[in-house]
Amino acid sequence: MKRTLSILLLETCVALLLSSCFLFKKTPQKAPSAVSENKPAPNQAPTPAEKAPKAPYEVPAFGKKVTPHIFKVALMAPLYIDQVTSDTAFSINSPAPLPPQALAGLEFYEGALMAMDSLRKDGIAIQLEVFDTKSTSKPLSRILQSGGLDSTSLLLGAVSGSELQEISNFARKHEINFVSATYPNDGGVKDNPFLTILNSTLQVHCDAIQDFVQQKFTNKKIIVIYQDNAQEKQNLQYLQASYQKMDNARKSPLTPFPWNNETTVDKLLPLLSKEQNNVIIVTALYPQVAESIIGQLVPLTKNFTLNVVGMPTLDGDANLRKTDYQGISIYYSTPYPYAYASNNTSINAMMWDFFRRYRSRPSDMALKGYESMFYFGNLLHKRGKYFNAYLQQDEASLLTRFRIQPVYGTGTQSGKPDYFENMHLYFMQIRDGKVTPAN
Repeated sequence: MKRTLSILLLETCVALLLSSCFLFKKTPQKAPSAVSENKPAPNQAPTPAEKAPKAPYEVPAFGKKVTPHIFKVALMAPLYIDQVTSDTAFSINSPAPLPPQALAGLEFYEGALMAMDSLRKDGIAIQLEVFDTKSTSKPLSRILQSGGLDSTSLLLGAVSGSELQEISNFARKHEINFVSATYPNDGGVKDNPFLTILNSTLQVHCDAIQDFVQQKFTNKKIIVIYQDNAQEKQNLQYLQASYQKMDNARKSPLTPFPWNNETTVDKLLPLLSKEQNNVIIVTALYPQVAESIIGQLVPLTKNFTLNVVGMPTLDGDANLRKTDYQGISIYYSTPYPYAYASNNTSINAMMWDFFRRYRSRPSDMALKGYESMFYFGNLLHKRGKYFNAYLQQDEASLLTRFRIQPVYGTGTQSGKPDYFENMHLYFMQIRDGKVTPAN
Protein backbone atom coordinates (compact mmCIF):
# COMPACT_ATOMS: atom_id res chain seq x y z
CA MET A 1 0.00 0.00 0.00
CA LYS A 2 1.36 3.40 -0.88
CA ARG A 3 0.47 6.50 1.08
CA THR A 4 1.72 10.03 0.49
CA LEU A 5 3.60 11.97 3.11
CA SER A 6 0.93 14.62 2.99
CA ILE A 7 -1.52 12.20 4.55
CA LEU A 8 0.94 11.46 7.35
CA LEU A 9 1.41 15.14 8.06
CA LEU A 10 -2.32 15.63 8.28
CA GLU A 11 -2.83 12.67 10.61
CA THR A 12 0.23 13.04 12.78
CA CYS A 13 -0.43 16.69 13.50
CA VAL A 14 -3.16 15.31 15.69
CA ALA A 15 -0.81 12.77 17.24
CA LEU A 16 1.75 15.41 18.09
CA LEU A 17 -0.83 17.30 20.12
CA LEU A 18 -0.76 14.76 22.88
CA SER A 19 -3.25 16.67 24.90
CA SER A 20 -5.72 16.90 22.03
CA CYS A 21 -9.07 15.40 22.84
CA PHE A 22 -11.89 13.89 20.92
CA LEU A 23 -14.85 14.73 23.17
CA PHE A 24 -18.19 13.29 22.45
CA LYS A 25 -21.76 13.74 23.57
CA LYS A 26 -21.85 14.83 27.19
CA THR A 27 -23.56 12.80 29.85
CA PRO A 28 -25.56 14.48 32.60
CA GLN A 29 -23.43 16.33 35.15
CA LYS A 30 -22.64 14.47 38.33
CA ALA A 31 -20.27 14.62 41.23
CA PRO A 32 -16.61 14.32 40.22
CA SER A 33 -15.96 11.36 42.48
CA ALA A 34 -15.28 8.32 40.28
CA VAL A 35 -15.46 5.63 42.93
CA SER A 36 -18.70 4.30 44.35
CA GLU A 37 -18.81 1.67 47.05
CA ASN A 38 -21.66 -0.18 48.69
CA LYS A 39 -21.81 0.75 52.40
CA PRO A 40 -24.20 -0.40 55.14
CA ALA A 41 -26.83 2.03 56.39
CA PRO A 42 -26.00 4.07 59.54
CA ASN A 43 -26.25 2.06 62.81
CA GLN A 44 -26.61 -1.12 60.80
CA ALA A 45 -24.00 -3.80 61.41
CA PRO A 46 -22.35 -4.95 58.20
CA THR A 47 -22.80 -8.56 57.24
CA PRO A 48 -19.72 -10.79 56.92
CA ALA A 49 -19.90 -10.45 53.13
CA GLU A 50 -19.94 -6.67 53.43
CA LYS A 51 -16.99 -6.74 55.79
CA ALA A 52 -14.78 -8.61 53.35
CA PRO A 53 -16.16 -8.60 49.80
CA LYS A 54 -14.14 -10.75 47.48
CA ALA A 55 -12.71 -8.80 44.57
CA PRO A 56 -12.74 -10.41 41.10
CA TYR A 57 -9.59 -12.47 40.52
CA GLU A 58 -8.40 -11.42 44.01
CA VAL A 59 -7.33 -8.02 42.69
CA PRO A 60 -8.71 -5.29 45.02
CA ALA A 61 -8.88 -2.68 42.24
CA PHE A 62 -11.21 -4.91 40.23
CA GLY A 63 -13.80 -4.64 42.98
CA LYS A 64 -14.12 -0.87 42.53
CA LYS A 65 -16.71 0.85 40.38
CA VAL A 66 -14.81 3.71 38.74
CA THR A 67 -16.86 5.74 36.28
CA PRO A 68 -15.38 9.17 35.53
CA HIS A 69 -17.41 11.74 33.60
CA ILE A 70 -15.17 11.19 30.56
CA PHE A 71 -12.89 8.18 30.16
CA LYS A 72 -9.30 8.88 29.13
CA VAL A 73 -7.75 6.41 26.70
CA ALA A 74 -4.07 6.51 25.76
CA LEU A 75 -3.33 4.97 22.36
CA MET A 76 0.28 3.91 21.82
CA ALA A 77 1.55 3.02 18.37
CA PRO A 78 4.81 3.16 16.33
CA LEU A 79 4.29 6.30 14.21
CA TYR A 80 7.96 7.27 13.66
CA ILE A 81 6.96 10.93 13.47
CA ASP A 82 10.38 12.36 14.34
CA GLN A 83 12.17 10.18 11.81
CA VAL A 84 9.80 11.02 8.96
CA THR A 85 9.60 14.76 9.58
CA SER A 86 13.35 15.11 10.12
CA ASP A 87 14.06 13.71 6.66
CA THR A 88 15.56 16.53 4.57
CA ALA A 89 13.49 15.32 1.60
CA PHE A 90 10.22 15.68 3.52
CA SER A 91 7.60 17.74 1.74
CA ILE A 92 3.86 17.99 2.10
CA ASN A 93 3.58 17.69 -1.69
CA SER A 94 5.95 14.75 -2.01
CA PRO A 95 4.47 11.74 -3.82
CA ALA A 96 6.94 9.44 -2.07
CA PRO A 97 5.34 6.63 -0.04
CA LEU A 98 5.63 6.53 3.70
CA PRO A 99 8.29 4.30 5.27
CA PRO A 100 6.86 0.79 5.66
CA GLN A 101 7.58 0.76 9.40
CA ALA A 102 5.35 3.83 9.87
CA LEU A 103 2.34 2.46 8.00
CA ALA A 104 1.31 -0.19 10.54
CA GLY A 105 1.12 2.24 13.45
CA LEU A 106 -0.55 4.91 11.34
CA GLU A 107 -3.30 2.56 10.19
CA PHE A 108 -3.88 1.24 13.70
CA TYR A 109 -4.34 4.86 14.76
CA GLU A 110 -6.66 5.61 11.84
CA GLY A 111 -8.80 2.58 12.65
CA ALA A 112 -9.06 3.67 16.29
CA LEU A 113 -10.13 7.16 15.18
CA MET A 114 -12.96 5.68 13.14
CA ALA A 115 -14.06 3.65 16.16
CA MET A 116 -14.18 6.90 18.11
CA ASP A 117 -16.71 8.19 15.57
CA SER A 118 -18.85 5.09 16.13
CA LEU A 119 -18.63 5.51 19.91
CA ARG A 120 -19.60 9.16 19.59
CA LYS A 121 -22.74 8.19 17.67
CA ASP A 122 -23.63 5.90 20.58
CA GLY A 123 -23.22 8.77 23.05
CA ILE A 124 -20.04 7.38 24.64
CA ALA A 125 -17.65 10.05 25.95
CA ILE A 126 -13.98 9.28 25.37
CA GLN A 127 -10.89 11.47 25.53
CA LEU A 128 -8.19 10.04 23.30
CA GLU A 129 -4.49 10.84 23.61
CA VAL A 130 -2.04 9.47 21.05
CA PHE A 131 1.60 8.65 21.77
CA ASP A 132 4.34 7.70 19.32
CA THR A 133 6.25 4.79 20.86
CA LYS A 134 9.13 5.38 18.41
CA SER A 135 9.54 9.07 19.18
CA THR A 136 13.14 10.20 19.66
CA SER A 137 12.24 13.62 21.06
CA LYS A 138 9.88 12.19 23.68
CA PRO A 139 10.74 8.53 24.25
CA LEU A 140 8.36 6.08 25.85
CA SER A 141 10.19 6.05 29.18
CA ARG A 142 9.79 9.80 29.53
CA ILE A 143 6.10 9.61 28.60
CA LEU A 144 5.47 7.02 31.31
CA GLN A 145 7.44 8.96 33.93
CA SER A 146 5.86 12.32 33.18
CA GLY A 147 2.77 11.70 35.32
CA GLY A 148 0.46 12.60 32.45
CA LEU A 149 -0.89 9.05 32.18
CA ASP A 150 -1.45 8.38 35.88
CA SER A 151 -5.19 9.17 35.67
CA THR A 152 -5.75 7.33 32.37
CA SER A 153 -8.64 4.86 32.26
CA LEU A 154 -7.17 2.56 29.60
CA LEU A 155 -3.90 2.00 27.73
CA LEU A 156 -4.41 0.58 24.22
CA GLY A 157 -1.30 -0.40 22.33
CA ALA A 158 0.15 -1.68 19.09
CA VAL A 159 3.50 -2.40 20.72
CA SER A 160 6.09 -5.16 20.90
CA GLY A 161 9.06 -6.48 22.83
CA SER A 162 10.48 -4.21 25.50
CA GLU A 163 7.68 -1.69 24.95
CA LEU A 164 5.13 -4.24 26.13
CA GLN A 165 7.16 -4.92 29.25
CA GLU A 166 7.67 -1.24 29.99
CA ILE A 167 4.01 -0.30 29.58
CA SER A 168 2.88 -3.41 31.48
CA ASN A 169 5.05 -2.44 34.46
CA PHE A 170 3.55 1.05 34.41
CA ALA A 171 0.02 -0.37 34.14
CA ARG A 172 0.53 -2.65 37.13
CA LYS A 173 2.06 0.08 39.27
CA HIS A 174 -0.77 2.54 38.56
CA GLU A 175 -3.53 -0.10 38.33
CA ILE A 176 -4.56 0.80 34.78
CA ASN A 177 -5.75 -1.81 32.30
CA PHE A 178 -3.39 -2.19 29.35
CA VAL A 179 -4.67 -3.93 26.20
CA SER A 180 -2.02 -5.20 23.81
CA ALA A 181 -3.97 -5.49 20.57
CA THR A 182 -1.43 -6.71 18.02
CA TYR A 183 1.60 -8.43 19.59
CA PRO A 184 1.22 -12.25 19.84
CA ASN A 185 3.54 -12.57 22.82
CA ASP A 186 3.40 -12.04 26.57
CA GLY A 187 6.87 -10.48 26.58
CA GLY A 188 7.78 -12.52 29.64
CA VAL A 189 5.24 -10.62 31.76
CA LYS A 190 4.08 -12.42 34.90
CA ASP A 191 1.90 -11.51 37.87
CA ASN A 192 0.22 -8.61 36.07
CA PRO A 193 -3.59 -8.91 35.91
CA PHE A 194 -3.77 -5.44 34.36
CA LEU A 195 -2.42 -6.78 31.03
CA THR A 196 -4.77 -8.17 28.36
CA ILE A 197 -3.40 -9.81 25.19
CA LEU A 198 -5.81 -9.86 22.24
CA ASN A 199 -3.51 -11.35 19.58
CA SER A 200 -3.16 -14.85 21.01
CA THR A 201 0.26 -16.27 21.84
CA LEU A 202 1.83 -19.24 20.05
CA GLN A 203 1.07 -21.57 22.94
CA VAL A 204 -2.64 -20.83 22.61
CA HIS A 205 -2.41 -21.37 18.84
CA CYS A 206 -0.63 -24.71 19.26
CA ASP A 207 -3.22 -25.87 21.80
CA ALA A 208 -5.97 -24.93 19.34
CA ILE A 209 -4.19 -26.57 16.39
CA GLN A 210 -3.78 -29.84 18.26
CA ASP A 211 -7.44 -29.81 19.23
CA PHE A 212 -8.48 -28.81 15.68
CA VAL A 213 -6.68 -31.68 13.94
CA GLN A 214 -7.98 -34.22 16.45
CA GLN A 215 -11.59 -33.07 16.06
CA LYS A 216 -11.62 -32.10 12.37
CA PHE A 217 -10.21 -35.24 10.77
CA THR A 218 -11.19 -38.87 11.17
CA ASN A 219 -9.13 -41.96 10.35
CA LYS A 220 -5.99 -39.84 10.41
CA LYS A 221 -2.24 -39.92 10.79
CA ILE A 222 -0.70 -36.75 12.23
CA ILE A 223 2.86 -35.76 11.35
CA VAL A 224 4.57 -32.67 12.79
CA ILE A 225 7.30 -31.22 10.57
CA TYR A 226 9.79 -29.11 12.51
CA GLN A 227 13.25 -27.64 11.94
CA ASP A 228 16.25 -27.60 14.26
CA ASN A 229 15.73 -24.17 15.79
CA ALA A 230 14.52 -23.03 19.19
CA GLN A 231 11.14 -21.67 18.12
CA GLU A 232 10.03 -24.64 16.05
CA LYS A 233 11.16 -27.06 18.76
CA GLN A 234 9.14 -24.98 21.21
CA ASN A 235 6.09 -25.22 18.96
CA LEU A 236 6.53 -28.99 18.83
CA GLN A 237 6.69 -29.09 22.63
CA TYR A 238 3.51 -27.00 22.86
CA LEU A 239 1.74 -29.46 20.56
CA GLN A 240 2.98 -32.50 22.47
CA ALA A 241 2.03 -31.00 25.84
CA SER A 242 -1.43 -30.20 24.52
CA TYR A 243 -1.77 -33.78 23.26
CA GLN A 244 -0.87 -35.15 26.68
CA LYS A 245 -3.47 -32.94 28.39
CA MET A 246 -6.24 -33.82 25.93
CA ASP A 247 -8.81 -36.16 27.49
CA ASN A 248 -9.93 -38.10 24.43
CA ALA A 249 -9.53 -41.85 24.15
CA ARG A 250 -9.74 -41.64 20.35
CA LYS A 251 -7.00 -39.05 19.86
CA SER A 252 -4.30 -39.91 17.32
CA PRO A 253 -0.62 -39.65 18.30
CA LEU A 254 1.68 -36.98 16.90
CA THR A 255 4.68 -38.17 14.88
CA PRO A 256 7.55 -35.63 14.84
CA PHE A 257 9.50 -35.38 11.60
CA PRO A 258 12.70 -33.26 11.48
CA TRP A 259 13.25 -31.16 8.37
CA ASN A 260 16.31 -29.33 7.04
CA ASN A 261 17.54 -27.85 3.77
CA GLU A 262 18.58 -31.27 2.48
CA THR A 263 15.32 -33.03 3.37
CA THR A 264 13.20 -34.36 0.52
CA VAL A 265 9.65 -35.67 0.61
CA ASP A 266 10.99 -39.15 -0.22
CA LYS A 267 12.02 -39.45 3.44
CA LEU A 268 8.47 -38.64 4.46
CA LEU A 269 6.84 -41.35 2.32
CA PRO A 270 7.23 -44.22 4.85
CA LEU A 271 5.12 -42.22 7.34
CA LEU A 272 2.23 -41.62 4.94
CA SER A 273 -0.81 -43.84 4.46
CA LYS A 274 -2.94 -44.29 1.35
CA GLU A 275 -5.87 -45.48 3.46
CA GLN A 276 -5.94 -42.57 5.94
CA ASN A 277 -6.11 -38.80 6.11
CA ASN A 278 -2.52 -37.59 6.33
CA VAL A 279 -2.51 -34.44 8.46
CA ILE A 280 0.80 -32.59 8.38
CA ILE A 281 1.43 -29.78 10.87
CA VAL A 282 4.17 -27.39 9.72
CA THR A 283 5.70 -25.53 12.68
CA ALA A 284 7.67 -23.00 10.59
CA LEU A 285 6.83 -19.38 11.45
CA TYR A 286 8.43 -17.81 8.39
CA PRO A 287 5.88 -17.99 5.54
CA GLN A 288 8.62 -18.49 2.95
CA VAL A 289 9.86 -21.60 4.75
CA ALA A 290 6.34 -22.99 5.10
CA GLU A 291 5.65 -22.27 1.42
CA SER A 292 8.77 -24.22 0.42
CA ILE A 293 7.77 -27.25 2.49
CA ILE A 294 4.14 -27.18 1.31
CA GLY A 295 5.29 -26.80 -2.31
CA GLN A 296 7.21 -30.06 -2.02
CA LEU A 297 4.16 -31.80 -0.57
CA VAL A 298 1.80 -30.81 -3.40
CA PRO A 299 2.92 -33.59 -5.85
CA LEU A 300 2.14 -36.20 -3.19
CA THR A 301 -1.58 -35.39 -3.46
CA LYS A 302 -1.70 -37.62 -6.55
CA ASN A 303 -1.30 -40.70 -4.34
CA PHE A 304 -2.20 -39.53 -0.82
CA THR A 305 -4.88 -37.50 0.90
CA LEU A 306 -2.96 -34.61 2.42
CA ASN A 307 -4.10 -31.81 4.73
CA VAL A 308 -1.55 -29.24 5.87
CA VAL A 309 -1.98 -27.16 9.01
CA GLY A 310 0.34 -24.18 9.37
CA MET A 311 1.11 -21.57 11.97
CA PRO A 312 -0.83 -18.27 12.29
CA THR A 313 1.84 -16.48 10.26
CA LEU A 314 0.21 -17.94 7.12
CA ASP A 315 -2.67 -15.52 7.64
CA GLY A 316 -2.75 -13.18 4.65
CA ASP A 317 -0.12 -15.13 2.67
CA ALA A 318 -1.28 -14.45 -0.88
CA ASN A 319 1.32 -16.81 -2.38
CA LEU A 320 -0.59 -19.84 -1.11
CA ARG A 321 -3.49 -18.88 -3.37
CA LYS A 322 -1.39 -19.35 -6.50
CA THR A 323 -1.79 -22.27 -8.88
CA ASP A 324 1.42 -23.80 -7.49
CA TYR A 325 -0.63 -24.97 -4.50
CA GLN A 326 -3.67 -26.31 -6.35
CA GLY A 327 -5.05 -29.59 -5.07
CA ILE A 328 -3.93 -29.37 -1.45
CA SER A 329 -5.90 -28.14 1.56
CA ILE A 330 -4.00 -25.70 3.78
CA TYR A 331 -5.30 -24.62 7.18
CA TYR A 332 -4.12 -21.98 9.65
CA SER A 333 -5.33 -20.41 12.88
CA THR A 334 -5.99 -16.73 13.50
CA PRO A 335 -7.66 -14.64 16.23
CA TYR A 336 -8.88 -12.17 13.59
CA PRO A 337 -11.12 -13.56 10.79
CA TYR A 338 -10.36 -10.73 8.39
CA ALA A 339 -10.19 -13.00 5.34
CA TYR A 340 -13.97 -12.55 5.09
CA ALA A 341 -14.30 -9.20 6.88
CA SER A 342 -16.37 -7.64 4.09
CA ASN A 343 -19.17 -10.15 4.79
CA ASN A 344 -19.85 -8.41 8.10
CA THR A 345 -22.22 -5.45 7.76
CA SER A 346 -20.54 -3.25 10.37
CA ILE A 347 -17.00 -3.95 9.18
CA ASN A 348 -17.97 -3.57 5.52
CA ALA A 349 -19.38 -0.11 6.27
CA MET A 350 -16.19 0.79 8.11
CA MET A 351 -14.05 -0.39 5.18
CA TRP A 352 -15.96 1.79 2.71
CA ASP A 353 -15.75 4.76 5.07
CA PHE A 354 -12.00 4.16 5.42
CA PHE A 355 -11.63 4.13 1.65
CA ARG A 356 -13.53 7.40 1.29
CA ARG A 357 -11.30 9.05 3.88
CA TYR A 358 -7.89 7.67 2.95
CA ARG A 359 -8.35 6.38 -0.62
CA SER A 360 -7.08 2.93 0.24
CA ARG A 361 -8.36 -0.37 1.60
CA PRO A 362 -7.85 -0.75 5.36
CA SER A 363 -5.17 -3.20 6.38
CA ASP A 364 -5.48 -5.72 9.19
CA MET A 365 -3.87 -3.15 11.49
CA ALA A 366 -6.62 -0.63 10.75
CA LEU A 367 -9.28 -3.24 11.48
CA LYS A 368 -7.55 -4.20 14.74
CA GLY A 369 -7.42 -0.56 15.78
CA TYR A 370 -11.09 -0.16 14.96
CA GLU A 371 -12.35 -3.31 16.69
CA SER A 372 -10.22 -3.02 19.83
CA MET A 373 -11.09 0.66 20.36
CA PHE A 374 -14.80 0.00 19.83
CA TYR A 375 -14.85 -3.09 22.05
CA PHE A 376 -13.03 -1.62 25.04
CA GLY A 377 -14.64 1.79 24.64
CA ASN A 378 -17.98 0.08 25.15
CA LEU A 379 -16.67 -1.90 28.11
CA LEU A 380 -15.48 1.30 29.77
CA HIS A 381 -18.84 2.93 29.20
CA LYS A 382 -20.89 -0.01 30.49
CA ARG A 383 -18.68 -1.39 33.24
CA GLY A 384 -16.29 1.37 34.27
CA LYS A 385 -12.51 1.54 34.45
CA TYR A 386 -12.21 -1.91 36.02
CA PHE A 387 -14.22 -4.03 33.61
CA ASN A 388 -12.18 -7.18 34.16
CA ALA A 389 -14.99 -9.21 35.71
CA TYR A 390 -16.89 -8.79 32.42
CA LEU A 391 -14.12 -9.58 29.95
CA GLN A 392 -15.64 -12.96 29.13
CA GLN A 393 -19.08 -11.62 28.24
CA ASP A 394 -18.11 -10.43 24.76
CA GLU A 395 -20.57 -7.54 24.92
CA ALA A 396 -19.41 -5.31 22.07
CA SER A 397 -18.00 -7.53 19.34
CA LEU A 398 -18.36 -6.46 15.72
CA LEU A 399 -16.72 -9.23 13.70
CA THR A 400 -14.07 -10.78 15.93
CA ARG A 401 -15.40 -12.81 18.85
CA PHE A 402 -13.08 -12.51 21.82
CA ARG A 403 -12.94 -15.11 24.57
CA ILE A 404 -10.69 -13.42 27.08
CA GLN A 405 -9.59 -15.72 29.90
CA PRO A 406 -7.23 -15.39 32.86
CA VAL A 407 -3.81 -17.03 32.42
CA TYR A 408 -2.29 -18.48 35.58
CA GLY A 409 1.17 -19.71 36.42
CA THR A 410 2.10 -23.36 36.13
CA GLY A 411 -0.09 -25.52 38.31
CA THR A 412 -2.35 -22.66 39.43
CA GLN A 413 -5.99 -22.32 38.41
CA SER A 414 -7.21 -19.58 40.74
CA GLY A 415 -6.17 -16.45 42.50
CA LYS A 416 -4.47 -13.53 40.81
CA PRO A 417 -3.74 -14.26 37.10
CA ASP A 418 -0.47 -13.51 35.33
CA TYR A 419 -2.48 -11.69 32.66
CA PHE A 420 -5.59 -12.10 30.50
CA GLU A 421 -5.55 -13.49 26.97
CA ASN A 422 -7.93 -14.01 24.07
CA MET A 423 -8.41 -17.77 23.64
CA HIS A 424 -10.87 -17.71 20.77
CA LEU A 425 -9.26 -18.67 17.45
CA TYR A 426 -10.66 -19.13 13.97
CA PHE A 427 -9.40 -21.67 11.46
CA MET A 428 -9.26 -20.80 7.79
CA GLN A 429 -8.83 -23.11 4.79
CA ILE A 430 -6.98 -22.24 1.60
CA ARG A 431 -7.93 -24.49 -1.28
CA ASP A 432 -7.42 -23.84 -5.00
CA GLY A 433 -6.97 -20.12 -4.47
CA LYS A 434 -9.97 -19.57 -2.17
CA VAL A 435 -9.99 -18.80 1.57
CA THR A 436 -12.99 -20.10 3.52
CA PRO A 437 -13.84 -20.67 7.20
CA ALA A 438 -12.81 -24.11 8.44
CA ASN A 439 -14.57 -24.20 11.81
